[in-house]
Amino acid sequence: MRSHAAVLAVLVSVTMTHAQVKTSPAKPAVYTVTLGGFRDANIPAVLFKRIVDSAITVRDDKGNRYPVLRFRINYTFSSTFKDSETQKQKTIRDFRAADFYDTDRLSEVWAASLRDNAKKDDEVIINHVIIRLRNGKKLMVPEWRGKLK
Repeated sequence: MRSHAAVLAVLVSVTMTHAQVKTSPAKPAVYTVTLGGFRDANIPAVLFKRIVDSAITVRDDKGNRYPVLRFRINYTFSSTFKDSETQKQKTIRDFRAADFYDTDRLSEVWAASLRDNAKKDDEVIINHVIIRLRNGKKLMVPEWRGKLK
């Protein structure tokens, strides 16, 4: 009887010890998208014009770099025109977007247009950024966005 009690005590002790040791799940990697080394578009328009033809870069929190397979740019800006009926100048918010595949940078046409036209208060979003992980799987990472200063 005593040996059964000793075995039972050991089992309870092991069970209690096991219950107290918690294994924390692996933290998922944090990915950062940059353009020209900047983490967002909250930069002066003059600076944005200089980096607009740079590669979009994605790194994890350990500094590993991942290839960009595709992305979308969304560009919102103000444009002014003369109303043909009232002959008054009007300003409207306009929007352009494009998807890019098998590249990590904007096309020459897009880069040239943004370089020529970017100005303060324009909004830039680079989203739907898909990268290839080391195991070959694809992953959508956080967007790059902001308002030009």
